Amino acid sequence: MDGGMFQLIAIFVIMGLIMYFFMIRPAKKQQAKQQEMMNALEIGSRVMLGSGIYGTIRHLGEKQAVIEVSPGVDLTIMRAAIRTVVSADDEEFEYSDEVNELENEPITYEVAEFDPTEVSDGSSTSVEVSDEPASKDADTEEKK
Repeated sequence: MDGGMFQLIAIFVIMGLIMYFFMIRPAKKQQAKQQEMMNALEIGSRVMLGSGIYGTIRHLGEKQAVIEVSPGVDLTIMRAAIRTVVSADDEEFEYSDEVNELENEPITYEVAEFDPTEVSDGSSTSVEVSDEPASKDADTEEKK
């Protein structure tokens, strides 16, 4: 083996080590951390999905989970969609299970009668309806 071939092999080995330490090793660490987080999931944990939606885990399966995103609203998701478990410090809003008294009252609307003959100034006007088509001359006179 001559010196040039040895240098070429050494360069490839060094590039492989650099790739391992800067790309492959951090990715493996991140994957192990994600797997550890997935194994630690339990019912009642607050989580954030990959889409940025926050929710509370209600049911856990092997491949799916049911999370409650707001009181009474559940989503069935893939477990892989869970990005991270969040703490109370990470959240900006808090939801409670208390129901607002105003939300339970029925909404009532008042229906106003519409009279097409009334004008906004309070006066009324009459409208004539004719079976004959309007002439083009009347249209041009109005424009003048």
